[in-house]
Amino acid sequence: MHHPVYLFRHGETVWNAERRAQGQLDSPLTAAGRAQAHAMGATLAEELRQAGYEPASVIVRASPLGRVRETLAIAAEAAGLAHDAGCFDHRLRELSWGDWDGLTGAEIEARWPGAMAARQLDRWNYPPPRGESYVMATARTQPALEEIVALAIERPVAVFAHGGIGRILRGLFLRAPDAEILTMDQPQDAFYRLYRGAAARIETSIGTGVEA
Repeated sequence: MHHPVYLFRHGETVWNAERRAQGQLDSPLTAAGRAQAHAMGATLAEELRQAGYEPASVIVRASPLGRVRETLAIAAEAAGLAHDAGCFDHRLRELSWGDWDGLTGAEIEARWPGAMAARQLDRWNYPPPRGESYVMATARTQPALEEIVALAIERPVAVFAHGGIGRILRGLFLRAPDAEILTMDQPQDAFYRLYRGAAARIETSIGTGVEA
């Protein structure tokens, strides 16, 4: 890997603000989320300028889910990135919460008493009903990361994804233990530069949210 991989999470969504599980369902970006997306793009533009890269040279890979598409459109315009339909990779979709998608923690507890507590005891292996565990999502994310790292041999890569999948991508890149991956942050006001075996957090000036 000779060039950096820039890893982004989508901006804040309506369901983030309501603290609802999104998984592979969607809600639109909030005004704050749109501002975060623009700030990440503008910050990436400066990062590329300082590193001597032309924005049009950056390869883009992204989750196909709506909140990422919306974030990518805003950030790409601000950064000058070129992208098309070929950049979307279904393996970068967020972990599925299955039957819990779209629900708050209180709603999940009311319908499946004790299930959230059970998940907290073993988040790496526990799948929600008809959903995915982290170990299941890692199986589909690993080959996507290998392809991204291979692309970075020739050119820098910008990856737009999600909180949970971003943790997995970063953790696999760093060869971090499972327990450490689960504690990694999921910023919407910053992104990561993955390069030479390290992950550097690059800050913007916009606020953050929570997911997965």
